[in-house]
Amino acid sequence: MIAPDEPAVLMANITKVYPGNVVANDHVSLMVRQATIHAVVGENGAGKSTLMSILYGAVRPDEGRIRLRGKDIILRSPADAIRSGIGMVTQHSSLIPALTVLDGILLGHETSALGFLRRRAAAERLEAIASRLEISVPWSRPARELTVAALQKAEIVRALYRGATILILDEPTAALAPQEAEALYTTLHGLVADGATVIVVTHRLQEVIAHASRVTVLRQGRRVSESDTSLTTMREIAAQMVGGTSQPLTELASPEAPSPDTDGGYQSTDSQTQPSAGHRLPVLELNGVCLGKRGSTGHAPSDGGDAVPPALDLSVNAGEIVGVAGVDGNGQRELADVVIGLAPCAKGRVIVNGIDVTHAPLRRRMTAGLACCPEDRQTEGLILSFDLAENLLLPNLDRTDMGAGACIKWPRVRRTASEAMQTYGIRAFAPDVPAGSLSGGNQQKLLLARAMVRNPACLLALQPTRGLDIHAAHAAFEVIRHACARGMGVLLISLDLDELLERADRIAVLYSHRLVGVLPRRAATREIIGALMTTGQLPQ
Repeated sequence: MIAPDEPAVLMANITKVYPGNVVANDHVSLMVRQATIHAVVGENGAGKSTLMSILYGAVRPDEGRIRLRGKDIILRSPADAIRSGIGMVTQHSSLIPALTVLDGILLGHETSALGFLRRRAAAERLEAIASRLEISVPWSRPARELTVAALQKAEIVRALYRGATILILDEPTAALAPQEAEALYTTLHGLVADGATVIVVTHRLQEVIAHASRVTVLRQGRRVSESDTSLTTMREIAAQMVGGTSQPLTELASPEAPSPDTDGGYQSTDSQTQPSAGHRLPVLELNGVCLGKRGSTGHAPSDGGDAVPPALDLSVNAGEIVGVAGVDGNGQRELADVVIGLAPCAKGRVIVNGIDVTHAPLRRRMTAGLACCPEDRQTEGLILSFDLAENLLLPNLDRTDMGAGACIKWPRVRRTASEAMQTYGIRAFAPDVPAGSLSGGNQQKLLLARAMVRNPACLLALQPTRGLDIHAAHAAFEVIRHACARGMGVLLISLDLDELLERADRIAVLYSHRLVGVLPRRAATREIIGALMTTGQLPQ
């Protein structure tokens, strides 16, 4: 019997140093009470993921000890952690893309009788868990067809299926719409009420204050505080994350962006950043485009069966950020695929910077002025075994100053990588370190830097701040805003409604693969956007 005051998790003086004398954790201690939600926060590269990987047995510490429910334990592998009742849901799914979700979850944890796999019994148990969580998972679909949010839900079900009573979630709401995030936390509170312990690694401080009982703050590999959330504020947490006095959170919102005027230009109180008349032309036009369904996520609303959704028209003007809102699985990825050419455009036209690229390959679209920051940095964005400079070079081989011609100009490539590290705050020892050695947030910064290096006319940004802390996200949008002041347009696809309301000049809403509204920011509210996202109609 565990004493009521015995912590579920106690990590003492955990130290982990990687090659090159990179200190990820420096004598970090963590105490998590039973049946609570405990938040772990810090800037990108503060050591959060390493600490959680140690608790999950995926990384061995150089020093320190771990106690679970009052007993010392040595975790040599994730298998040890799973047997001890620890489950972890990372930012990137470990389900095998070619397998169905059901087969991916059962892999390595098959239940059998008389030598036969009990698939039906396993599927019924999984469905019971999913129903209790009030989520829907498409068990029979290949994992590659699911969105990031749907994969994450499947991973949570898998952890509980394996008997986890201590659940670690790394950025659980980074790819969820606000309604889904609230639903997830409702689920987590239900698990806690049943006796589970939840550790959440997140950058969303509003969620920390609203849902966690305690919060641990890491900075540069060290623990700087651990306290009850009822005794602190978001501003205090933000200050502890960066050291010293933090910039007030109200100042981290973007400055008032120019809004469309009657003739398609932009009004701004700052004459220094107002686009000139020559910058008022569209840099991206979608005329009469249909969004074919890429694959159901199991929870996308549908009001027309398999009928082809109506064609949509959408444009992005120079100097403008157009946000795309919608519950995950309602056409955002299909829209991105049409823009970059991964999906055929059977109807309508796609025009980039005045050039018709409807049937053009990605390379021609990039030459026309399009750049893309993809959603999944590990499977779609970066080659993790390549170093920073090599990853930065990948889409830029056509540039005469970097790779065009007979040979790659490596001095220029590495110099550009070093400059990008400075501009975007990419924390790495040098441009020649593997991208896989970076924290998730720093990998995201590298993706954005690679897109911006091209000085594009139009940037397609899919979840560009996913995994970034509040200050890094602000810095990223400062770079984007300055590029917009020079004439770049942005199509921002994000599941963070607060981000869209703060950053976008106009917000387009997708529902069931249809464009159901485009609102200027001054007319957009959470109530209006939320109603369009969930019903396809304006609130009554």
